[in-house]
Amino acid sequence: MKEHFSCLNLLLVLGLAGCGSQAPEQDTTSGLPAENGKPSSVVLAPPPKPVAAVTLKPEPAVDPAPKPLAAVTLEPEPEDTTPKKDIFRSAGAGDVDAVKYHLANDIKVNSQDKSGKTPLLWAVRSQKHAVVSHLLARGANPNLADNSNKTPLFWAVRTRRPELVSQLLSKGADIAHKDKNGRTALDYARDDTIIAILRRHASEKK
Repeated sequence: MKEHFSCLNLLLVLGLAGCGSQAPEQDTTSGLPAENGKPSSVVLAPPPKPVAAVTLKPEPAVDPAPKPLAAVTLEPEPEDTTPKKDIFRSAGAGDVDAVKYHLANDIKVNSQDKSGKTPLLWAVRSQKHAVVSHLLARGANPNLADNSNKTPLFWAVRTRRPELVSQLLSKGADIAHKDKNGRTALDYARDDTIIAILRRHASEKK
């Protein structure tokens, strides 16, 4: 009888031991063991969405270097050979070519400007020997006076150019011509050489 009771106690102990040794419940949500028999409150994040494929746009094709433009050759404008000055200013400036141009285009060699000055008077006044020689060779009158009644000889004397005085006298310049003040070229002479030339010429005329 005692043996039978001992067996029952042993079976009871083994049964209780078996009940207490059951494995803890698993949290089917997180895969972690449950604490105190309660499921874990940790919620797993949903799986990430697949990243859309990035399509790279092809870079625009680079144009080749532009071809150099052909050099443009501009034809030179025809040169204007017309003198910009009239014959009076051309003579005063000593521009023989311009004087020749004007004379070749029907400008009279003995023409006079508003002040009465001829091209010859302008050339003598400006001491332009080459123009004086050319005008005298073309028939310029050395006795044409300006509005003050002064001839080229007066200006040759006043500018003290003995070579011009001699040149004008050789072409018939009047030594006795008087200006508005009643004075002759000799009255204006201050250079000894010119005074000698004028007096010699006056004595030869007597």
